[in-house]
Amino acid sequence: MDRRHLLQIGAAAAVGFGRWVPAVAASVGTRRREHELRITRILLQPAPGRRLTPVAPNAYAPYRGYEANDPVLRIRTAQGLEGIGCYWGSPDAVGPLLGLDPFELFEWEGDTVRGATERHVPLLNALAGADVALFDLLGKALGRPIADLLGPRVRDSVPAYDSSLYMEDLLTPEQREGLAYLRGPSPDDPVEMVARKAAWLLARPGGIRTFKIKIGRARWMESFDAALARDIDVVAAVRRTVGPETVLLVDGNDGYHPRPMAAAEFALATAGDELLAMEEMFDEELVAEARDVKRQLRAAGLAVKLADGETHPGGIPGALLGERCVGPGELDEPLFDIDQPDMNTTGYIRLLAVAKSCAQHGATVAPHNFGSKLGFYAQVHAGLVTPNWELSEADDSMFPALRADGFQVENGRAKLTGMHGLGVSLEEEHLGGPIFDLTV
Repeated sequence: MDRRHLLQIGAAAAVGFGRWVPAVAASVGTRRREHELRITRILLQPAPGRRLTPVAPNAYAPYRGYEANDPVLRIRTAQGLEGIGCYWGSPDAVGPLLGLDPFELFEWEGDTVRGATERHVPLLNALAGADVALFDLLGKALGRPIADLLGPRVRDSVPAYDSSLYMEDLLTPEQREGLAYLRGPSPDDPVEMVARKAAWLLARPGGIRTFKIKIGRARWMESFDAALARDIDVVAAVRRTVGPETVLLVDGNDGYHPRPMAAAEFALATAGDELLAMEEMFDEELVAEARDVKRQLRAAGLAVKLADGETHPGGIPGALLGERCVGPGELDEPLFDIDQPDMNTTGYIRLLAVAKSCAQHGATVAPHNFGSKLGFYAQVHAGLVTPNWELSEADDSMFPALRADGFQVENGRAKLTGMHGLGVSLEEEHLGGPIFDLTV
């Protein structure tokens, strides 16, 4: 994804979403005054990065190459502490933090945040994902990982998936030069390009065995039928390569919007490949079509889930999240099984509220996170305390400026090492110059 609508999402998230940031009853009380901080400087610096493999086309975007960037928000205090996080918003949203004590932004129960203080709800709404940096700051001040500020842990590690499988079959000969997963000549069958990359991902450190495959090739092929056939063939080739124990899901990036019911055709044709989920097959506003697709899946005995929500601030809108799919027999379930708010434009307070809302509807959360390591690390903390957490999204992007000693990824699961705050430190020499720099 080419940061699709991401800046727009960040701007939109700055207004009109008070429902996502709950103010907690005054009886909970503010945290005891053992700590006091004052924010004196806020700056944003790019952390240039590179992917180990290029971003090939997806349903809507062409080849995007190797370049990656994590914009690092740095919130500093007069006491010498600094919190960091990924931030795609404007200085106008974070500027009002200058001079404030971050402890006073939240209601506390002991050392656990229970929500925003009533008078700071508008400010926290406007911050979008910038509250990750605030929580990093608070965690360092309290000597605790962020997860322990968010609530009691419900698991000791979080399952991760790799979303690096794009449409490698569409790469040109020039774009195939030097690929890490291609040794020797290119395969004659184009779908084998994706399978080759899947084999390479299997051998990567961390032991991730859950992969997402991009589908929806209609924009790039001579007909929708040809694109559908290629999507089916790619999934089959990847399944043959990774074996039955690897978990697979697909992401259509709305590429099936011209023919929504083809999503059911795809699902039935790949039934033997046992997909976990189909993400964003077409615009989620097509509720009737989504319901028909899901009924066909369940009638065929397929348990594949429907996922969506990345392009909306805070994930799937509440009215759509409440839609249900009801049918003969035992079918009575949410229309969308997995909500995917973007991690870096949603932030912790709103994400946890979204997760609670999802739980009420029987849905899980698996936040969207494209080309960002800071987003992945932030997800791990939230996943440790969220009962209805599905998966955390990672990819092969690398950022020399980010040193993540606070994390271990083993056997496809990410866990914390005990480092305070987010668990990431900065290598200053690898950061770019400030995009903005605000001081009190």
